[in-house]
Amino acid sequence: MAQEVNDMLNPGIFFGLLTTLSWSFCIFPFTQAARRLGSNSLNHFRLLLALCFITIISFAVDSKAFSEIFSSEYTQAWLWLGLSGIVGLTIGDYFAFEAYSVLGARLGSVLTTFAPAAALCLAWILLDESLSYIGIIGIFITIIGVNFISLGKKERDKIPTHQQSKITIGVIAGILSAFCQGAGLVLAKKGMLMEKELAITINPFHATFIRLTIATSSLYLLTIFRGKIKTVMKPLFENKDGGIKFAIAGTIFGPTLGVSLSLFTVSLIEPSIAQTIFSLVPAFALFVARILTKEKITFQSLLGVTIAMSGVIILIWRDRIQELL
Repeated sequence: MAQEVNDMLNPGIFFGLLTTLSWSFCIFPFTQAARRLGSNSLNHFRLLLALCFITIISFAVDSKAFSEIFSSEYTQAWLWLGLSGIVGLTIGDYFAFEAYSVLGARLGSVLTTFAPAAALCLAWILLDESLSYIGIIGIFITIIGVNFISLGKKERDKIPTHQQSKITIGVIAGILSAFCQGAGLVLAKKGMLMEKELAITINPFHATFIRLTIATSSLYLLTIFRGKIKTVMKPLFENKDGGIKFAIAGTIFGPTLGVSLSLFTVSLIEPSIAQTIFSLVPAFALFVARILTKEKITFQSLLGVTIAMSGVIILIWRDRIQELL
């Protein structure tokens, strides 16, 4: 019994749940912002704004340690965390916004349940981490529960557009986003572990700064190189349909708080477990939607939440369950 309590009290689980809650809030304003400003313009704006926020936070948390990350000792961190930023934030979140703009916040978030599988596979390759069959069963139960929440007919009818081609694009974008985000989390863990091997500790806020710096720089350089910067910036300067306020709200809860909390999480627990907890975003979003948009919570949705949470509990207690079996 003591082991189960210790597992549940793991600070990584706590940070994981906080991350999930933060991301559950951010998908609603980001959905509105993506529809008003466009996915590409939103991606540029929120990365630059998040970088400004994180720079201030990183300096305030520990200015001395923040200045040290620019030394040669942190080369490995810049390499792996930077790559993580490009894969997870630049590419992954662009596809996420595409999915949200087509499918809506609730249904778009459901496709994030594919991320734990991506995280598990890449962690096995890069980090030599493994998961027992009990843990894998927990992941699949969570995926089933989350999809049960949002893929019923009534939920599909809430999709703003019923054009099959658009829905297909939204689903593909959501799946690509999930795999990029799962891979990005593992690459971030790799960067933090490489520094630990060199007896160097990196603060998760500073790690977030590195991710955002490389992600933002690569995105803007690519846009400038393609000669598209004016096109991307136009909706932002015009504040098209009042989308900026939604983009700011989403940025605070998403790439600022959410991404920082996710790195606290992954520094304490395995990426596949962390990503499974993050995949509860649609379950959390169910209750957030009730507060923000007064959506009714159906019996099917509650059953889905119960199944999804059961999967996460199995994943957390996988070793104890295997001992009992």
